[in-house]
Amino acid sequence: MRRYFYILLIFFVGLGFLPMINGKNTIEANQLLDIEKLDHAISQTNGEVTEWSLYARENINSFTNKGFAQYSKNMQETFSDFKWMTKDEGEEVKVVGTRKTSHGEETITIQHTLGNQHAVSYIMYEIRGNQKSLGVNTSNYLKKQFIPNMEIIFNTKPLIFSCIKGEFNDTLEEVLSNQAVEMMSILDAKETESLREEDFQSVSAYSKQMSRSIPTKNSEMNIQLGLRKSGMGTKTTFVIGTPILTIEY
Repeated sequence: MRRYFYILLIFFVGLGFLPMINGKNTIEANQLLDIEKLDHAISQTNGEVTEWSLYARENINSFTNKGFAQYSKNMQETFSDFKWMTKDEGEEVKVVGTRKTSHGEETITIQHTLGNQHAVSYIMYEIRGNQKSLGVNTSNYLKKQFIPNMEIIFNTKPLIFSCIKGEFNDTLEEVLSNQAVEMMSILDAKETESLREEDFQSVSAYSKQMSRSIPTKNSEMNIQLGLRKSGMGTKTTFVIGTPILTIEY
């Protein structure tokens, strides 16, 4: 059953990059980011955050080898405070820039792969943090730096994947009966499907609070919550994300 869940996850990731995704990426200065809404729900249910991330990716099929080289050069000049590395394996070139701040580690990845018919390229921008909560300073940084940087990096407005990982100091059964229900209530999330095992559970849901959604067979979804027993079962590890999970658990 767990294998079935991961197959679904990969399938939804593929859907996540299709043009039929609903919503906008426009962020006002006083508008809450989706990840802030998730963080608030976790805080209200006494969850402890151990890791969080924002991730966006854009596929580009029009790059020539020369065009890719010029684009990657421009990115390195624009983001000169990143540390850049290039890995060239002939048919695949990957250029990666990283920067560490007090808010987390940012990564820009630009990859160009030669195929039988044409070249395929993608651009990825991610920030990962390990704070126990986002906090006002980090939230402001995301709005004033990370989101505006996306407009420089990407040609379109790609889907932003928001994900938070952490723990509850209760057993899986207690969390399912209490914190999980309360989190979904705070987010106004309605369950669309779920997967249950002895030491693991995942829930897919839809909430009007989230800015984007992806289509499923019978409806739409934009929240995934994964829960599993931790250690001897006295704690429960959780991962919650929108529109789907991008952190393993």
